[in-house]
Amino acid sequence: MTDDLTQTPNPDTQAAYQRADQQNSLGMRALAGLFLLEHEFRRVPEGADLARLVVNRLNRFAPYDCAVFWTCSPRGKIYDVTISGVLRSKDTKPILNWGNQLGQWLTKSAFSNLQLTPALLETAELKTPWPGNLPKKGLYVPLRREDGNLRGGIVLLRAAPWSDPVRIMLDQLAEAAAYTVDALEAGVHGRKGARRGFVKLATTLVFLSLLGASFFIPIPVNVDVPARLAVSAASQAGAQSGGSPSTVPRAPAQIDLQIPPQGAMALRPGSRLKTRVNGIDYELEVEHITPWLAGLFADRSIRARLVGAPDGLAPAELQSITIENAAMPLPLYLLRGPIAAIRNGLGL
Repeated sequence: MTDDLTQTPNPDTQAAYQRADQQNSLGMRALAGLFLLEHEFRRVPEGADLARLVVNRLNRFAPYDCAVFWTCSPRGKIYDVTISGVLRSKDTKPILNWGNQLGQWLTKSAFSNLQLTPALLETAELKTPWPGNLPKKGLYVPLRREDGNLRGGIVLLRAAPWSDPVRIMLDQLAEAAAYTVDALEAGVHGRKGARRGFVKLATTLVFLSLLGASFFIPIPVNVDVPARLAVSAASQAGAQSGGSPSTVPRAPAQIDLQIPPQGAMALRPGSRLKTRVNGIDYELEVEHITPWLAGLFADRSIRARLVGAPDGLAPAELQSITIENAAMPLPLYLLRGPIAAIRNGLGL
């Protein structure tokens, strides 16, 4: 065992290891380049940035002489075409037209991942002549999603053939690019997604503000509520002295009411109420009302003082009255039907 550990390494074995490491390193660098591009695809702000990444960064693992990239609608309408090393201007309009025509032809052809040959490209019949400085050989990779929808294409031109591992990697990258095109159009990410997120937040804040403000918009409603005359000390003394109810003084009078929460939320001490009893109009002023939290699920108790009557006297007896201008907040007014159904269902 000691001899095995201390023996001199075989030069041929070491050279074989180095060659294998170099090959693995090339493959790993290509794979890392693919992962980095897919990572950057998910963070591009606009379609133009995606195009620049494709035509300028694919040479990390797929060397080429020229790259042509375009996107299209699901129906095949070609959008902007981007060519590596070509800026959009009047002088570059012919070569951009050539790229657009090449993209239209390949989009209509329904080709899958395909190595382009001079014989095949002769059948394209492009109106713009093929650029003389570009090889008439290359690779076409369609931007297809997993469901088969076509969202664009990539053409990489070079004279050398393409290996199968590189073609497989480009297929995966093209599928990621297709989903990025969909995400940018849908506003899932990118500048449009950021604007949509801001608009959504602003819309939510405006909605909540309007909803909160709507509770301060009172809607006059007519509410039938139980009521009874409050027995004053003078009334109690008259009754105890043997006087009949008709001889007991009835003014000034206080009236106890029970009003549902949604009809009493806008009421407070000092609020004026109008009501009609037996064809006679009366005006009441709220003196006391239970806190809204205490009456959230139960009728709120209100004591009101009679401040206006034709004869200055309160009604002889009360069981219920109709409040003509009880104020109900706008949201509760709109939901008064469901609220009434819930209260009846709970027996409140």
